[in-house]
Amino acid sequence: MPRYDKSTININELGKYILVIAEKPKAAQKIAEALSASKKLKINGVPIWITNWNGLTHVIAPAAGHLFTLSTNDRGYPTFNFMWVPRYVVDRNARFSKKFFDVLRMLSRYAIGFINACDYDIEGSLIGFMIIKQFGDVRNAKRAKFSSLTSREIQRAFLYLEDIDYNMVEAGYCRHVLDWLWGVNISRMLMDFYRKVFGKNIVLSAGRVQTPTLAHAVDIILSRRWHVPIPYAVIDIKVKLGDKVVKLEYSDKPLESLETARRIANEIKQNPYAIVEKVVRNIKTVDPPHPFNLPDLQAEAYRIYKVSPYKTQKIAEELYLEALISYPRTNSQKLPTLLDNKEILNKLALNIEYRKLVKEILNETGGVLKPNNGPMDDPAHPAIYPTGEKPKALKILHKKIYDLIVRRYIATFAKPLRVTNLTLTISVNGLQYTLSIAKVLEPGWLKYYPFFSYNENQFLLGYEIFEGMMIPIEDFTIRVYFTKPVPPPTKISLLKWMESVNIGTEATRAEIIELLFRRGYVLSKSRSIDASDVGLLVVHLLRKYVQELVSIDLTRSFEEKLRVIRNGELKCDEVIREAIKVLTEHISNVTELERDLEREVFKIIPIQSASTENHCIICKRAVDEKGFCMFHHIAYEKILKGYEKWKTFNFNWHEYLRKLIKLKSTGVYVKEVAEYLLKNACLPCNEPRYFN
Repeated sequence: MPRYDKSTININELGKYILVIAEKPKAAQKIAEALSASKKLKINGVPIWITNWNGLTHVIAPAAGHLFTLSTNDRGYPTFNFMWVPRYVVDRNARFSKKFFDVLRMLSRYAIGFINACDYDIEGSLIGFMIIKQFGDVRNAKRAKFSSLTSREIQRAFLYLEDIDYNMVEAGYCRHVLDWLWGVNISRMLMDFYRKVFGKNIVLSAGRVQTPTLAHAVDIILSRRWHVPIPYAVIDIKVKLGDKVVKLEYSDKPLESLETARRIANEIKQNPYAIVEKVVRNIKTVDPPHPFNLPDLQAEAYRIYKVSPYKTQKIAEELYLEALISYPRTNSQKLPTLLDNKEILNKLALNIEYRKLVKEILNETGGVLKPNNGPMDDPAHPAIYPTGEKPKALKILHKKIYDLIVRRYIATFAKPLRVTNLTLTISVNGLQYTLSIAKVLEPGWLKYYPFFSYNENQFLLGYEIFEGMMIPIEDFTIRVYFTKPVPPPTKISLLKWMESVNIGTEATRAEIIELLFRRGYVLSKSRSIDASDVGLLVVHLLRKYVQELVSIDLTRSFEEKLRVIRNGELKCDEVIREAIKVLTEHISNVTELERDLEREVFKIIPIQSASTENHCIICKRAVDEKGFCMFHHIAYEKILKGYEKWKTFNFNWHEYLRKLIKLKSTGVYVKEVAEYLLKNACLPCNEPRYFN
């Protein structure tokens, strides 16, 4: 650590100086170290550094993220009047930021110039710009652009300062305005609905990215709650090859009745041989993985270590602030063409954990380091890479994420992985089966990034197998399976969905998912996500009254407009006018529908009164049809439809209901209806006796 002169300094005595604005204290410290700051002091607890750079005094001071936010004096909705105010004034959780606000305001008063040295993305551009605009003069401002907090890159950025990135600022400004317009108006509408029905205030929120994401999660969760497992049969086959018994993989259509399965099983018993119809042997070459962007890092951290996307992003940002990796909030899968990869590898080799890997990759490539760049790009930052700086003691998860980044970086220079594959297509009495085996011939990049495995039965690669070969069947069994519901949503599956439909950004998606938890709309259930009644209600009401505002199409169209603004091809005012028009049209229609509001709310939220009149016969939600609420009515219809299939597997009505109750894959609403039907001896007809 550098030694600083911590003597008291009177700002008035500094004379002319440039104010350098960093996004956070840790980043300010790294900038100060890179620019050889000689003095450090604290003003009201906020650290600042003073240095002489290029013959001019520079004062380096941190912000604490966004110091300004949007607000309004208007009550009710719709409102489209907004202003920028100090964040600490309207957000009690941001009160700590007041001291940063006061210090930067005081320092700006005496500065002759400004440098925005916040993170180079639309948020960092906006953070620094707003401070300069509110406290100083943007005409005397420059931008420092860097992708890592290493001394060399910071020094290069300060030697080659750029003009203020107004397109990035405008894109950041527009994103905040759009989010505010959506959030304040739709959130106030939802809270107004809730207050009118329940007579009390609770915090509900909606957003142009948050709400479509919640709706997607709710759709999956409801489909699982309504799932009726459907039986199907397969015939499991085990064959004998030499002295080994191997199970074949069934690849044909499911057998749709027990009678069909028994007939085929009897035919197999008469002719117990499997016939090899096709033999495919090939050698597959698998290229090295691409360098990490943030979504890829989040996906791999979850796959390998089950670390949530939000946690991975936070850890990556902390590694960046320690100058261990480049800026992580990037969508790029490309390393910079001018990056000195050999220097980075040599630095990594100073760490005993990576010394052998570095030696191998340099020997393998002969020092010619060509990364396997991916197709995705980002105009602000390259792919994530280690800087080569030696880490101090890292926490366990930080070390795992750092190790992933280092290994992925090294692997992208490696040779391809070569795998030999044997795939057999096998027929058993007209049914199709397969048997696949893979064996690594040359590990290539797998030596550096060993987080993949291959299946067993590799002994078969040396076994003589040919088309037309008859293989004795060792054993066969009729198995009755049941269809599974769609997989439950998880944090990583929601993040991947948001990426696939192009809503949100790599920097905001994980935070939006966490917001759904903080609002109580979704809940953790093991490693998956479940929805609360409030989450169901929000989606139901918005789809009922303002369906377009739940649509990913509308959200995606505005995301595309933000991209165009960032490219300098569109102005924010035009986008804001369109957003106001859309919101006005939808919200103005709501008042005409409010007469049905209470009925709509109690379709989702159980009624808390003691009376059971007009209540679902299973839960306390409002009756929809035939004595059921909306949820249980749909479940009942699915049970009736499913029974037609179950009868072909010799289940009678009561056996069917009992089995539904026992199966783990049965949806919760289906189980509740099945339990009621069984308890009340109800018959399988469209008008069961208890409805009469």
